[in-house]
Amino acid sequence: MEDLTDLLIQTTDKKLRKKINIMITVNVHSRDIVNNFVRDSILDVKEFQWESQLRFYFDNDVDTIRIRQCTWM
Repeated sequence: MEDLTDLLIQTTDKKLRKKINIMITVNVHSRDIVNNFVRDSILDVKEFQWESQLRFYFDNDVDTIRIRQCTWM
């Protein structure tokens, strides 16, 4: 995270800054989710907190929606 933050500060290209900013946001969000799992002792994949991390993806190739669950192991 420190490297990304340093890069963000040093970069003047707007598109690159936006990409770096998104990477930081996603990483912080992921870190917070895992920290909450640890804090709340979420151990079972059937617990709501775990299932609430489902992500929806639209796949243009097959014209369908796929649902995937985040994994952090």
